[in-house]
This record gives sequence, structure tokens and C-alpha cells, in this order.
Amino acid sequence: MARFVQSNAHFLKRDALYEIEKPYSLRFAPPEGFPRANIKLENHNIDIHDIRGSRSMSFKKDGVEVINFDSKLKYEDFDDDEVVKEIFLLEVANTLKALLQAQHIQIFEHTIRKQHETFPISTGLPYQYNQPTSIAHVDTTVGWALDMTQQLNADKASEITNHRVQCVNFWKPLKGPVKNWPLAMCDPDTINPDTDLEPCDLVYPDYVVENRQLYHSDKQRWFYLSNQMPNEAWVFLQSDTNNTTKPVPHTAFPVTEIVASDDAIRESIEVRALAFYGGFEHNPGNEAK
Repeated sequence: MARFVQSNAHFLKRDALYEIEKPYSLRFAPPEGFPRANIKLENHNIDIHDIRGSRSMSFKKDGVEVINFDSKLKYEDFDDDEVVKEIFLLEVANTLKALLQAQHIQIFEHTIRKQHETFPISTGLPYQYNQPTSIAHVDTTVGWALDMTQQLNADKASEITNHRVQCVNFWKPLKGPVKNWPLAMCDPDTINPDTDLEPCDLVYPDYVVENRQLYHSDKQRWFYLSNQMPNEAWVFLQSDTNNTTKPVPHTAFPVTEIVASDDAIRESIEVRALAFYGGFEHNPGNEAK
């Protein structure tokens, strides 16, 4: 019998406002009188099925896969960003290239999250690290990923224009097992991208990220990996220029029966990468050639 936990997550609320105004969130203090965000959220209870020992998935078929991943880095090494860039990101790039059978992998962002002991209750002060995200979303749109591709590879724009490009997320815990705030994935076969996803602008002082917020639907099915360990990583699709594939919405969620303790503090790293299936001969950096 499949195991599942009952939890909750935040979803974008369906509102006529978004027919005339794009959802946005400013990641800086706006001028006086200007709303910092127009995003309206609602909380929904969801059943999240545990796939450990009961379901295997492949990135090619499902858009999401759990892989075994052993890094040379020890836990304390992740505090050194230069070491992360020089060693870990190259490990991830090589792993993704082999898994996806891509011609080229280009990493453009990585984020470490370390849950504060009071989370999800805010301290009212800036956190040292990013916190888990309890809003169901997709990291990118196809258009934004293509814009990022062009920005990073302006000298190769003509080479990659007609080739397939995917935006992929790689996520793993820094310590384990993960007891609270694990990552939940929404089965992409249970979403309708046209009606369940809404493009949204995350506006920073000098750039904009266009992601997709998820509307709740009773048709959506969620799953997670219980007691995830540091040598277990999620790899999941966020956008694809091949429009026959669907992205994988995701969110962190609270495990309500877990009592707060140091052992239950979640720490993780996520890596966002572009996967190219043509158009590259060579490009230096933390990438697999």
C-alpha cells in the first residue's frame, strides 16, 4: 500500500486581477505607496505520496528522477563558495550531462538554504541563508530560459537558436535524513499548463526572473522521497523548448508530526542549469563540455 502524508502548501489564488495585471513580487523596498507585490495566495491541504521503495521514475519519461549522487565535498565544504563552484558544480554538470545525454550543460545559479530555527515564523530580520519555499511553483518559463541562454551565450546565439534547450533543477540535502520541509513534486501528467500555471515576475534591483505560480486543482497529485539523504538528489524539468513536455511544479512542505529539533533543521543546495542538445562546440566554466 502506498504511503502518504497529509500536509499543506500555498498556491496562487485565482483572481480576475491577473487578467489585466501580471503577478509580481519586488525583492527590494519599493517607493512609498507602491505595492511590493500583487500575489494573492491560498493554502490547500494536499496528500503527498512517498515514492521510496514504491515508485521509480525517469527524467526522460516523467520529467523528474531521483539519482544517486556522491560528491567529493564534505558537509563543511559547502560553506566555501569557491570550493562549491570549482568542484561541486562541475560534479553536477558532469552528472547532468550523462543523465540527460545532453551535448552541453551550463550552470547559471546555485542556492544554499539553511532553515532558521524559528522558520516558518519570521524573525523580522534578514536571514543569513535562504529559507525553504512553501509556495508551489515552477522556476522558469520557456521565454525566460531562452533569454538567459542568449545573455550567457551572446557570441553563440546563432548556433543555438534552432536547438533544443531545457532548464533543469538539481536539488539535494546537505545533511540527512531530511525529516521536515522536504521537497514535494507535482506529477506533471496531472497539471494543465494552460490553466494551472501563471507567469510571474520576481523583480530584483538589476534583473527580473520570470517563474510560474501554480493554481491548485484537485486533479494534481503530489509525491516526495521520505528521509532523503545527501547522496540522493532530485533532478527535475522546469522548462523545455520542446513544447510537448510539461514542467514539474514543486514546493517544500511541513511534516506536522515532526517535533522541532536540530536534527529536523533542513539544509539543502539547489543548482539550476541549461541543458543543450546542439549548437555548442566549447564553452568554459563550471560546465560539462
